[in-house]
Amino acid sequence: MEWKKKWETQPRLMLITIVIWSIFIGLCIQAGAILFTFIYSLFNPIVAQNLYKGLNLSNLMEQDMRHYIALLSLIVAITGLKAYIFYLMIRIFLKINLTHPFSKEVSKLISQIGQVTIEIAVFIIFTNAYFKWLSKRGFDLPAMGEYMGGAFEYFLMGIIIYAISKVFNRGLEIQSENELTV
Repeated sequence: MEWKKKWETQPRLMLITIVIWSIFIGLCIQAGAILFTFIYSLFNPIVAQNLYKGLNLSNLMEQDMRHYIALLSLIVAITGLKAYIFYLMIRIFLKINLTHPFSKEVSKLISQIGQVTIEIAVFIIFTNAYFKWLSKRGFDLPAMGEYMGGAFEYFLMGIIIYAISKVFNRGLEIQSENELTV
């Protein structure tokens, strides 16, 4: 019933929610595919030649299984956190009400998105450093930029979202004061 009411009162917001759902599902599929092929490659090493979209870490797997597991675990974590951001966004768009947009729940979710985005940046920085360290040690590795993204962009986005959460908190305070005044 709530969905029907939101479609009638806030159709643009619901369309955005559908787009966010689509992105979330795509990221879940990507994270699941990487995780599945990663686990499957532990039992069938030939799978490591094409883990996801041409990612070939078979040489690393042959050289050192521990580093293979560590690097792929980091990639799965990054992809999973990206999906989690969109899950939080879905929750925001389902909770938000444009007549009274400021609520504690939405404010908390926006703050969580900022935190998770900064965590992704830290994971990417750590993964890139680990990748460079492995390369210097003579491990044969492919280019990994496509599978992680840029740390600076996520760090900047996290800071911006954190600032927005602070503005949202102030809006919540003002909304509460106005409700008490009326």
